Amino acid sequence: MRPVIVVSQLRKTYGTGETAVHALRGVDLTVWPGEYVAIMGASGSGKSTLLNMLGCLDVPTSGKCLLDGFGVGRLNERQLALLRNRKIGFVFQSFNLVPRVSALANVELPLVYSGLRRAARRRRALAALDLVGLSDRARHLPNELSGGQGQRVAVARALVTGPAMLLADEPTGNLDRASTEDVRP
Repeated sequence: MRPVIVVSQLRKTYGTGETAVHALRGVDLTVWPGEYVAIMGASGSGKSTLLNMLGCLDVPTSGKCLLDGFGVGRLNERQLALLRNRKIGFVFQSFNLVPRVSALANVELPLVYSGLRRAARRRRALAALDLVGLSDRARHLPNELSGGQGQRVAVARALVTGPAMLLADEPTGNLDRASTEDVRP
C-alpha cells in the first residue's frame, strides 16, 4: 500500500524581495489511504494554498509532491487535468456550481470528461446526490437551493468520480449540524 499524498519540503512564495509573502515554508506531509486529515490554522496561514498545491491548481516554488504515486511536478497541463479529474475530488468553499444547470447536471459534469455514456453518468450522479440526501432536488437550479443544499451538491460532485482523495476547503462551513453529519464520512 502506498501513500495517497507525499509532500516534501513544499514551499510557496508570492512576489519577490521585501514584499514577498511566504505562504508555505517547507511543509512535509504523508497521508495514507483511508486517513482523514484536517489542516487547521489562522486565517492567512497557508491552508488554502496547501490545498491548491495538493489539488494541482497551483505550482509550488520548490519541493516535491506525489499524489497517488504520481510526481505532479513533471506533468504537463493535459496530464494534470487528467489527474485532477480521475484522482482528486474538490469541494470549494464557494461551491463553484454552474448557475444555469440543475443540481444533477452539476454533479454529472466531472463525468463528462471520463468518457462514460450519458445514462451511466446520470445513474452515478443520481447516486451521489442520494448519498448526500438530495436526490429529491436533482432538477433544481443552484439558486433554488439553500446554502447548505448547494454545499451538499458540491460534495456530491466531488465524490461522483470515486476519487483517490477528496480535498475540501471548509466543506461544512455553510451547513447546519444535521446536514454536517449527513455529509461527513
